[in-house]
Amino acid sequence: MGGTSNGQGDDVRAQVGGLARGRRRVAIGGTMRTGTMWLAAATLLGGCDDGQSGRRSMGAEDPAATTDADDDGAPIDEGDGGDGGGDDGGSDGGPAPGGAESLEVEQIRFYLTRIAPTLVARSLTYDENVLIDTFGHDALAAILDGWTQEPGFGEAMRYMVSDQLAASGVKDGVDFELPGNLAAEIATEDLPWSTLLTADYCVDADGSHIACDTGAPYESGVLATRAYLIPNKGRFNLSRAKRMLETFACRVYPMEAEIQIPLEKATLIPLFRAQLPEEQTVEEAQGGFGNGSACYGCHSQFGAHAQLFVRFDENGLWQATATGLQDESPSAQLGRSTNGLYTSHMNDPAAAASEVSQMFGEPVENLRDAAEVMTNSPLFHSCTVKNLIGRAFDVPSGASRDIDDELVEDLAMRATANVSDPTIRAYVMEVFTDRRVIDAALANMQEAP
Repeated sequence: MGGTSNGQGDDVRAQVGGLARGRRRVAIGGTMRTGTMWLAAATLLGGCDDGQSGRRSMGAEDPAATTDADDDGAPIDEGDGGDGGGDDGGSDGGPAPGGAESLEVEQIRFYLTRIAPTLVARSLTYDENVLIDTFGHDALAAILDGWTQEPGFGEAMRYMVSDQLAASGVKDGVDFELPGNLAAEIATEDLPWSTLLTADYCVDADGSHIACDTGAPYESGVLATRAYLIPNKGRFNLSRAKRMLETFACRVYPMEAEIQIPLEKATLIPLFRAQLPEEQTVEEAQGGFGNGSACYGCHSQFGAHAQLFVRFDENGLWQATATGLQDESPSAQLGRSTNGLYTSHMNDPAAAASEVSQMFGEPVENLRDAAEVMTNSPLFHSCTVKNLIGRAFDVPSGASRDIDDELVEDLAMRATANVSDPTIRAYVMEVFTDRRVIDAALANMQEAP
């Protein structure tokens, strides 16, 4: 949408800046959130599945709920018991930047009221309503900018990440608040959003930097925390890989081969080499395992990402002595290794025990290295945009097709046009001042309660 016009823009920025200073944190409380999708379908809804990426169209089964199943139909990648009002005054301002008509005062109020809980963890204040009445269209970007300077912005990002990872609270001595603490600091300190996956520290309840809690010889933001690893534990480390990919790259398996190069069949254990029923040699899979007999299509990509977690056990602790080999004891489940660890996809014993793998076609040494590759990918930028839109308007994000790819990719390119590693503030300003997003949110304004 762009900036405000002439001196009036400077006036409103000055007033909003004064309001932002000293703002206290306010709980989100769920205000203004409903289950109704107010976004205009023609603008934000994507088309049919192109059959290439494995992503699903609106109304299809939620990818996050789709699991591989064992020969008895039990899921193998969902873990194994883990814990888991003013008047109508104001300026019409003339044409808005970009040639679009300026928004009416009540349109601005409606839009900002809709997104405030998502972005600043509260509703509009009296003073903000006065600014809208006084400055009209020009108040929009300035109020948004002021929000990103409030403590409530950091809290809102805490809630977003905690919800994405289903991680909050403290249980059995594990601090499930670590991901949210990190997200809040990143937003408050205006750090690159990639820090969420690449930080070499964790943040405690007092805001101090501490070592993370897995015992690994490296840190990797929220990914190398027990708060992430425990809820997503499961056989072959599938859940850990799947949530990482869908949450931060908005993809599911199988994805485009040009993004994630499939592993060669010979590198995989026999279970995951089969593409046809007659190729399946593992007894547990011959009656239909996971996605049936066609294991290779997904697991040729799954395997590379699951390998990054091979040394993290069921309690989220890193074990240097992990082998990645299947536990051969009679009572062992398929996909489980010894000592509370999980089986590797790799056939060679040395490869099975190693964290060395690949991410999006690039060789990586471990999870931390893979996080660097992921956050440098355009997929991470687009997924961040998609997640913001989805959360603000109660639309499924992740790998869903409910938000238009072209819109998401365009906004991501804009956010990264001048800086390769944007802050979450930069994403927010690009997304929520975009006239296509605004108009889509306003499309059903008359139907709003």
